[in-house]
Amino acid sequence: MGSKKIFRIVLAIIGGEIALIIFATIAQEVLFNGISYTTSSFSEIVFGGLATFIAAILAGAVARLIIHGKINLVPLGISVLITLEMTYLIVTGKTGDPIWFDILAGGSLIAGVWLGFNYPRFLSKDKTTSVESSSS
Repeated sequence: MGSKKIFRIVLAIIGGEIALIIFATIAQEVLFNGISYTTSSFSEIVFGGLATFIAAILAGAVARLIIHGKINLVPLGISVLITLEMTYLIVTGKTGDPIWFDILAGGSLIAGVWLGFNYPRFLSKDKTTSVESSSS
């Protein structure tokens, strides 16, 4: 793997993470004035969680647009950053929410990033795999 490709991977991870921070901040803080298990209503948790999941999908799509291809190191790198941040927030008690709530929130971010990163797969009309098309 060349240095240019490594640079693009790192750039896509950083760009995707920055997009996730911006989009999640809009989803949680701007639209809902913060989401918390202890202080938010049930509807705020549901709709705020949905908005945050959509933010993660958009961040994954941004990362895919930066890298211009399917290199799974990119969503994996973003997933590691999400896991590290959630672990830090849980261990230091900065969220004040139950651990299961934080883990579910982090898991939905990770799932959203992977979904958004793989968006071309869902938009493609041709559902055949590369193995099937290369054997024809």
